Amino acid sequence: MFNIERREKIIKPGSFDEKFPWQEASSFVVEYQGDIENRVKGIPNARVIIMDDRRAILFSSGDINEVINKLSGVIVSVSLNALYTLCDISPLNASQADLFHTSPYLQLDGTGVIIGIIDTGIDYLNEEFMNEDGTTRIIGIFDEIVGAEYTSDEINGAINAKRQGKDPYGIVPSRDLIGHGTSIAGIAAARGKNPNVIGVAPKAMIAMVTLAQANKSLREEQGVYGNAPAYSSVGLFLGIKYLNDLSVQLNRPIVILIPLGANIGPRNGLTTTERYLDELSSRKGVTFVVPTGNQGIGDNHTSGVIGSTGESANIELKIDPNQKDIRFEIWGSKPDKLSLSIVSPSGEVIDRIPPASNKVTEISFLYEGTKMSILYLLPETQTGDERILINAKDIKEGIWIIKLTGDLVVVGRYDSYLNSKELLAPETKFLKPDPFITLTTPSSSRAAISVAYYDQNDNSNVAESGKGYTRDNRIKPEIAAGGINALATAVGGGTRVISGSSVASAVVAGCAALITQWGQVEGNDPAMYSTKIKTYLIRGAGKREGDTYPNQDWGYGTTDMKGVFDNIRSLVNENRGLIKEGNAYVEFYKGNLFVRIPNSSIQN
Repeated sequence: MFNIERREKIIKPGSFDEKFPWQEASSFVVEYQGDIENRVKGIPNARVIIMDDRRAILFSSGDINEVINKLSGVIVSVSLNALYTLCDISPLNASQADLFHTSPYLQLDGTGVIIGIIDTGIDYLNEEFMNEDGTTRIIGIFDEIVGAEYTSDEINGAINAKRQGKDPYGIVPSRDLIGHGTSIAGIAAARGKNPNVIGVAPKAMIAMVTLAQANKSLREEQGVYGNAPAYSSVGLFLGIKYLNDLSVQLNRPIVILIPLGANIGPRNGLTTTERYLDELSSRKGVTFVVPTGNQGIGDNHTSGVIGSTGESANIELKIDPNQKDIRFEIWGSKPDKLSLSIVSPSGEVIDRIPPASNKVTEISFLYEGTKMSILYLLPETQTGDERILINAKDIKEGIWIIKLTGDLVVVGRYDSYLNSKELLAPETKFLKPDPFITLTTPSSSRAAISVAYYDQNDNSNVAESGKGYTRDNRIKPEIAAGGINALATAVGGGTRVISGSSVASAVVAGCAALITQWGQVEGNDPAMYSTKIKTYLIRGAGKREGDTYPNQDWGYGTTDMKGVFDNIRSLVNENRGLIKEGNAYVEFYKGNLFVRIPNSSIQN
């Protein structure tokens, strides 16, 4: 059993000024140069949290644009916020990871590896997240709602208080109010006290970031309909940094699972968050796993091609009667330049709005009473592509037509995205949707392992699963895992049945932890980086007869841990030489260890 070391808190007391209204403030991830910290001290309604020597999170309780203007010369770029939704609720057996839990030949259970999760929190009182002696397996909780970090010592104190009939939440007031994080943590790493819900890596250490939901102003800015949970780019960014810093402090490898997805973004891996993932993945022992989301048939992506300069194409957007506001975006392909005109449901025409980079154009519709703002980003800072942002207030029901004209066309491809379907009124949708390139951000990250999901019960596609490839034509997803009707841990100690891409990504995160244990913790591949884990998973992937691989639904195939280690075995045989192969077993060297494995399968 791994002994959890005492450690200093990463989030120091006083890191957040209690007098500042953090939860209500506007916030952005910015890239900076120079002394931004001291510059911000002179702005009363602003605060900054330094992430590293290039990135920071800027908060403002007033006009954020006024703050940004005061920091001109220091701020290099501002990352516009996207709203992330839960990739809402893969089953273990389909991945064959359970073969390795008790195998006498190659036993892997996640020992020595951290699985870090950014989600709705975790029920730390659940015995699935405790060792057999009753101590916690959770090495840290960073609760963005409470604004505090809790160490394993504090969590153990709360567990002991519970056993003594006292209030554990007086010591660690962190809860999972939605239950998603508890279920996903269980699929990845439940101990198996209830054998029906044992996780893929049942002895891995667990770290949880409890996300705070996006504040009212951000939801209103994005035109969100309804009350579905949504989380900001800033909260996600803070969570990623916390988990990476925890891994560094404990000097332990970590698999970071992000079971979230935003339907806004370029889908080419160049958002600030995705580039941050890629940068951290260059460090040995850091692996990111991200689902492709559940937007495959959300009717919230459309695409097309403009053949040449001067030609046009129409985007038809249907607005539900209950959709009061909306925000969406159109992406062109560099070096193309597009402009737009708009036809309202009543037939009112707004003629071509000429592109003016970084300048907002305000327009009004007489009959509908709708006000729109159009922002051209030419080129968009991070990607080089053209990005057109459209915000509409008091939008009326019916069919709106956005006419795109090619002012300069070399490539001609365009894509338009609405928010995630969970944040839209039911009948708000594109009339000519495209189910491809529907993987959510940040799953288009170059370094992350991007995971689709399928129905493991009959080996069939799931239409809702986010599909590739990326807009720059890279192969994403890399892998798929089962994601239908998984029995998962619930808050309070019970179980529940869940489905979706989050469940598939939790299985793959557990599998990545097993490979990391074999390679880095046990010393069989000490220089193991994220890219190598991805390669092992791809080489071992299962293939469905009749399919062509890679493909936009499943990438290189389905997750198969037996296939992974069969492939590793063949490599060992090539490198060290096969000693003997008989009908019953194969003998070979694993490092300096002589190994005998049954020839038919790895048996329990």
